[in-house]
Amino acid sequence: MALDYQETSRKILAAVGGAENISNATNCMTRLRLTLKDETKANDDQVKSIKGVKSIVKQGGQYQIVIGNEVSNLFKEFSKLGNFTEGSKAAKPTGNAVQRLFGFVAGCMTPLLPAMLGTGMVKVLLTLLTTFGLMDKATSGYVILYGMADSFFYFLPVFLAYQIAKKMNGSPALYMVIATMMVYPDIVNLLAGSNADLPLGTFMGMPATSFFGLPVITATYTSSVLPILLMAPVMKAVEDFADRVSPNVVKAFLKPMLFLLICTPIALCVLGPLGNVIGNVLAGVFSAMYNAVPWLTVGILSALMPFIVMTGMHYALIPLCMNNLATLGFDVIVMVTMFCSNLAQGGASLGVAAKSKNTDTKSEGIACGISAVVAGITEPAMYGINLAKVKPMIAAVIGAGIAGLFTGITGVKGYTMGGSPSLFSIITFIGGEKPMNGVYFGIIGAIIAIGVPFVLTTILYKEDEEETAVTEKAALAVEEEVKKPLVKKLEIASPLTGKVVPMAEIPDEGFSTGVLGECVAVIPEDGNVYAPADGVVTSMMDTKHAIGFTTDDGLELLIHVGIDTVELNGAPFEYKTTEGAHVKKGDLLMTADLKAIEEAGKKIITPIIVTNSEDYVSVKATDSVNVQNGDNLLTVV
Repeated sequence: MALDYQETSRKILAAVGGAENISNATNCMTRLRLTLKDETKANDDQVKSIKGVKSIVKQGGQYQIVIGNEVSNLFKEFSKLGNFTEGSKAAKPTGNAVQRLFGFVAGCMTPLLPAMLGTGMVKVLLTLLTTFGLMDKATSGYVILYGMADSFFYFLPVFLAYQIAKKMNGSPALYMVIATMMVYPDIVNLLAGSNADLPLGTFMGMPATSFFGLPVITATYTSSVLPILLMAPVMKAVEDFADRVSPNVVKAFLKPMLFLLICTPIALCVLGPLGNVIGNVLAGVFSAMYNAVPWLTVGILSALMPFIVMTGMHYALIPLCMNNLATLGFDVIVMVTMFCSNLAQGGASLGVAAKSKNTDTKSEGIACGISAVVAGITEPAMYGINLAKVKPMIAAVIGAGIAGLFTGITGVKGYTMGGSPSLFSIITFIGGEKPMNGVYFGIIGAIIAIGVPFVLTTILYKEDEEETAVTEKAALAVEEEVKKPLVKKLEIASPLTGKVVPMAEIPDEGFSTGVLGECVAVIPEDGNVYAPADGVVTSMMDTKHAIGFTTDDGLELLIHVGIDTVELNGAPFEYKTTEGAHVKKGDLLMTADLKAIEEAGKKIITPIIVTNSEDYVSVKATDSVNVQNGDNLLTVV
């Protein structure tokens, strides 16, 4: 059965403490990533029990809910439930310094993935077309397509600066100016020694130019990651300093000017060269490891990759991958190891599907296995199948390690950034002195990565009796479902005590015509508004005059206290619950000062609207003239 994105979103929202506990919400390829104001308000067990949730990961100040392939569709519905602005004040990151650092890097890199994967795959396509003689590099079509694809990587520091600014609540335009300056053509030529009028000198034995007497060591910042990441805390500190010292009367121009004048020499003279050196050292260390024992390096990392993914740190490895591509011309540490690991997760999941006699397990195993092998999305297989059943995960780790050993021995490398490593990533292995060798050995590595876990899982995995019985239980449940009536009658209690007014007699055309949905109204005797059924508070207004409510059966209600009371700006009203909260029938939702409403010249008559009444056969109001809170008010079929 397809996932109900709306219902799942509501349940998640309630389980993490409601909309008021979320300062930021976004998503990556498989996870709903929330920044919570208070993580102690989130009920981990309740979140994990929600259908569609595979697991949760707390990392780098984020509360990450693992959903799988459907997370983007879920996020569309989730984002409708609150104003989760990216600029909101975030909770203080938790964890040690390393966890916070990795969390920050991952948070900056994750939003760039769509552009990174899209342009990377265009590069892969161009590599294929030119390799097989279907396109000539000396054509305008190739130049335009390659320029489009390479532009993202060339200007990567600029894109990253924008994400850093959003992450740190800084000024994106200012941060981007610093990054753009580092890749500006005239500055690139100056640092490369290509400007005949400004020849390079030396500083500590290294080629350098100068900035008003300060040495500027030559470096290449196009496609770089580390220099602008190192600038992140500096830019934030300088921006705060410039804001403090700039008088209000001239702050509009003085603050940005101070920021740029201070950050430019720091970037070019100190942190830019430092980032370049660190990048070269990391590339050198990796190159030395790979050249010394390539089979061991790739094998171990391939086996460990699932556990790196579990922490969410795999996104933090992207800068290392980008650095390797820029300095070495290839990458193994991310592209090849994740290729082996992802396919192994898929192979193990498919092994569970082959061995299981349970219809649901078999179906889920096939879906998760195909997702991992074809799309490179492993978390559904990893959390939903392999890790939960333990032995398939052991098989996946063994298979990934063996595939990694093989690809390491045969020298498989990734030359072009593509999508999430999957079976199709084999085409990114085209390159080097013998371009097609990577493809041939990559295919063999893929067979090992899928085949070994598949076989081991069919041997090791034993389905217990309880799990096998699920199919029989499901069949019985279907039979019971068939016996149920075709329509369901819902009874909605009155949220107020007072006199009942039929829809046609409500003194407001917006309600009396039913344009907002079938409704009934109550002239209340007191100002207490109670929950008309078990359900979730789905919307609350700044003016506090109304409250949106969805019952556990999916009926959507709007309780609108008074007519035109929005004009009172919330003064006579007080909410007694929170948006996203799950409440029981009869729980107090809000109070209203009826006397104050009437003194302001407004009517206290309160419509109760079924806003999704088009989904039902009929909505019938009670025949009673007066009702008490809790009495039946509406019958919906």
